[in-house]
Amino acid sequence: MERKKLLIADDSEMNRAILANMLEQDFEIMEVSDGKEALAALQIYRKDLSALLLDVVMPGMDGFQVLEEMKQRQWLEDVPTVMISAETSSSYIDQAFELGAADYINRPFSATVVRRRIINTILLHTRRQEMMDILTSRVYRQEKSSEVMLSILNFAVEYRNGEGGSHMSGVEYLTGLLLRRLLAVTEQYSLAPEDVDLICTASGLHDIGKLLVPEDILQKPGKLTDEEFAIIKTHTKLGAQILSELPMHRNEKLVKYAIEICRWHHERWNGEGYPDGLSGDHIPIAAQVVSLADAYDALTSKRSYKQALSHEKAIEMIHNGECGSYNPLLLRCLDDVSDTAKQGMKDAGQTVAPLRRVVEELYKGQDLAAARMTQQLEDAYAKQDFFTSLSDELWFDYTAQPSSLHLSRGLAEQTGLPSVILEPLQSPTLQMYLGKELTEGLERQLEGLTLEETRLDLTTKLRLRGRLRRCQLSVQITWSARKQKRCAALLGKVTDIENRSQCIEQLQAEIQHAETPQTLSQPPLPISASNGVIRITHHQLSHLFHTYQPLFETVRLVDPGICMQVTPGPDGPSVRENDHCYALWCNKQRCERCISQDAVRTRQIQNKVESIGKDMYYIIAVCIEVDGTPYSLECMNPIRLDSSPGGQEEHLLNQLLMRNRQVYMDSATQVFNRRYYDEQLRELSGEYAVAMIDVDNFKQVNDRFGHAAGDAALYRVAQTMRSLLRSSDALVRYGGDEFFLLFQSLPRAVLHQKLEVLCCAVRELKLPEFPELHLTISAGGVHGQGRVRDLILQADTALYEAKIKKDCVVVYEEDANEAE
Repeated sequence: MERKKLLIADDSEMNRAILANMLEQDFEIMEVSDGKEALAALQIYRKDLSALLLDVVMPGMDGFQVLEEMKQRQWLEDVPTVMISAETSSSYIDQAFELGAADYINRPFSATVVRRRIINTILLHTRRQEMMDILTSRVYRQEKSSEVMLSILNFAVEYRNGEGGSHMSGVEYLTGLLLRRLLAVTEQYSLAPEDVDLICTASGLHDIGKLLVPEDILQKPGKLTDEEFAIIKTHTKLGAQILSELPMHRNEKLVKYAIEICRWHHERWNGEGYPDGLSGDHIPIAAQVVSLADAYDALTSKRSYKQALSHEKAIEMIHNGECGSYNPLLLRCLDDVSDTAKQGMKDAGQTVAPLRRVVEELYKGQDLAAARMTQQLEDAYAKQDFFTSLSDELWFDYTAQPSSLHLSRGLAEQTGLPSVILEPLQSPTLQMYLGKELTEGLERQLEGLTLEETRLDLTTKLRLRGRLRRCQLSVQITWSARKQKRCAALLGKVTDIENRSQCIEQLQAEIQHAETPQTLSQPPLPISASNGVIRITHHQLSHLFHTYQPLFETVRLVDPGICMQVTPGPDGPSVRENDHCYALWCNKQRCERCISQDAVRTRQIQNKVESIGKDMYYIIAVCIEVDGTPYSLECMNPIRLDSSPGGQEEHLLNQLLMRNRQVYMDSATQVFNRRYYDEQLRELSGEYAVAMIDVDNFKQVNDRFGHAAGDAALYRVAQTMRSLLRSSDALVRYGGDEFFLLFQSLPRAVLHQKLEVLCCAVRELKLPEFPELHLTISAGGVHGQGRVRDLILQADTALYEAKIKKDCVVVYEEDANEAE
């Protein structure tokens, strides 16, 4: 395999040797000893070089002079250049970046830093070139699309006008020539270079008003009558009217130029034109230029009523005033561009070249930013290495373009592989480590995924610290937006599951060899235990399975961290290693909501509904500690459809709704109950807006109007608040007359206003059956970052203050409370 080439330019042989020794593992090294040799090598090899390492101080031609020459020859676009010097002065560093250096590395060298920063420089340069190509292509496509749409419109005008189909492009071309020459010879007109492009584009619309002129007049082969010519002349006003009445974009500069051109491109310098008889510079310069270009192209083109004239004859007639009078300065510009105009339109394929220059302008002066980005990348990798070294995380990051593989420090140390591998798919070292079976297996699995599938889990064996270990690879996939079914990037985590796999296999053996009890010696273990955790020894595991198997269709022990399971069957218990726990539901990747993972994490009982084909199952997951190690015990039963008449879907929906009400709905208020808070909301962590709400004087309501009134009040208050909330918000009856409210993605500034709206709605609430009952609420809110269980304490503090005044809102402010 051909390796990437690296050129080192340094007058010190020792320095070159040190650098070569650091980098020869990844690159083919070329060496030169001075600036002139460097330029000679670049002349021959620059297309093959990945980077240039350039010393600043060298005899003859120093590094800065080499950079200047490379910049002048535009070689820096091909070869990213890293300056190397013992000089640490900011003037040296700034000068290097101003001249186009991609990075600046100080001596003495650190092998790790030099290698990483050079590789980062190469990767950034490659990605920059790719982005320039993409942007150039996109700009070209957008320009081309606009050009095509305009050409269609122009062709429609020319077709009705009986013209040959190239009049608009001819006018646009000569308009550009005249405008650029005008900008070169005078500053009399307030035109910028970008205005030239706009006027050229707008010039193509100069005859759009002819769409409303009768076709028989436009294509009449003979001389027009006075009446017909009067109709023809209306195309100027009609065109301006069409554009002025656009429902959108009327204030765009392009449209304003187009309106000027449409209305006044038949005005003449001496005031003898139409429709308004403008003269001199009262005629907008855009209209003047298009008028001259229109006349020239009309003379040199074939029409239904005449033959095309030669270039020379057209120029002569224009100067003689046979087409009307024109700005003398524009006539001089026409003479200056006469030879170029005679050549006609340029090849449209050359459009890409100026677009490439436009894109390169976007990057002009960005070398310092690129260098800073290189340093930021280095800092980011250092942070990643620091944190992963603390947590022993094993991760990898692969990008297809440019092709590179980054390993965390922990993974590099345990595998013995380099932390950065260029062209990993062609690396013999990596291929030898992974083995053909794993490489081909990964490729097959990627090929079998759809673009909607972005997660891949597989179990394999890897050699870590010299020992073969069972490992789980969890991979996040980024698909290419440019190439169908092409992987653009992989971000993965490697988990050593050898010990956990052995533990679950031992549990399988324990169940398999345990004696089956003849009778149940004790009642079933409390699956609805208050703390949500079952604690047993491995000797009790077999009895646990035998206890629950008569109650559920499927009972299985799951280690959600590694997706392995023990599932008792007719032939004894089995451990499914490669057939992950989510395969039961015909899923190719982890469940969107893994209740086993939630049960182990929260130590609370979890439940959900899943499907296998057309069959629906209700699943309960409870955390079970076997000898202190947490697992999940999953118990599931099918949801049986009623045999009563009606559609099966309706029965199934009703059963699901009923089960949901039973589990998480408060029967008195028909909002979420306290269990929903405890099991689903309490342990959430993130940025939230939450509130505690209390019905004011609720005890007096019960005492004066009775408990029926109290129940009705709670229900109406809850439903009133619920009607003003979004579907993503959660309203919970927290206890008695208190409610808890969690807002999803609510801005901090809106929280107080939102709670005021709720207070106002309850204040206006009327209960017809209790006309004398007037209800109000007090609300305490907080917007913050953290666990919900902590935020609710702050909201409760705010509620305490609100209840002192009643019928008001208080939002918790941390600084104010700390000050007190």
